[in-house]
Amino acid sequence: MYKFFYALSPKSYKRWVERHINYCDFTVPAINFIGFVLLFGLVLGFAVALLLFGFKIVSLYGFILTWAAVFILFEVVTHFILVFIADSRANFVEKILPDALQIISSNMRSGLTSDKAILTSTRPEFGPLEKELRKAAKETLSGKSFEDALKEIPTKIKSKILDKTINLIIEGLAKGGSITSLLDSVADDVRQARILRDEIKSYVMMYGIFIFFAVGLGAPLLYSVATYLVETITKVGGALDIESAMTTSPIPLFRFKETEITPDFLRLYSYISIFITALFGSMLIGLVQEGSEKAGIKFFPVLLLIGFLVFTFAQLALKTIFGTLIA
Repeated sequence: MYKFFYALSPKSYKRWVERHINYCDFTVPAINFIGFVLLFGLVLGFAVALLLFGFKIVSLYGFILTWAAVFILFEVVTHFILVFIADSRANFVEKILPDALQIISSNMRSGLTSDKAILTSTRPEFGPLEKELRKAAKETLSGKSFEDALKEIPTKIKSKILDKTINLIIEGLAKGGSITSLLDSVADDVRQARILRDEIKSYVMMYGIFIFFAVGLGAPLLYSVATYLVETITKVGGALDIESAMTTSPIPLFRFKETEITPDFLRLYSYISIFITALFGSMLIGLVQEGSEKAGIKFFPVLLLIGFLVFTFAQLALKTIFGTLIA
């Protein structure tokens, strides 16, 4: 079954999964991962839809929609987990990269060769970088060129800064430059870039807070007011004889017509809109603060939960305050 789903998957998707499995340092094959998430997503969606259909919560059309929605949600969450793990590993490596480069440079100044300097520079606190540095040093000792061993490191860690750093070191070695001076200068540049990024993040924090409140509070409040307004118009319109009012109205301009938008439809529309708004709002926060849309996905569950809670409590508050006026 796994092979069947793997064969149906596009080649670009297969390559994406393989790259991110390497970035996350997982040992599971791509065929098993793709087969599992697709098969389990279909089974989970069918089980949830069948449960809701059995309790007559949804119709047959809702059964199909629920199946598709649960499947898509499971796939999105599962693949975002891969992205989260890869990005968290990359962020950790970027933080300790300057210290690692300076330690390697110090060991080279003490007279060690490049491979031995890297091997003795590995520290457990380096995390993912420690494993890759140790692997590169062992490959160098086994006869592989130092440049080729370094090129393998960015394939396991999804970091543009690390990739550029490795390329600068390889170019410096090819041109015969001083490797120790190059490592020190690259370490200083990476540290300054990190400090500059943190300063920019603090400057734009106010924009992120504004987006957070607009998405988490403003939009759900507007949706709740609109839903309650339609419910009120529907209830008032049902109590009036609209056909009689239309025939007896002396002014053609003031003609009444029953609304075709039901409160249930508008409530469903509000939930879907809150979901979409929370998703893109979280991505916008990540783009403003971190410079990457994926960095803001971690705010999505919080924004979604706050949005649903605000919408629900606002509905209850409106019915409590104004319910007696139209009863």
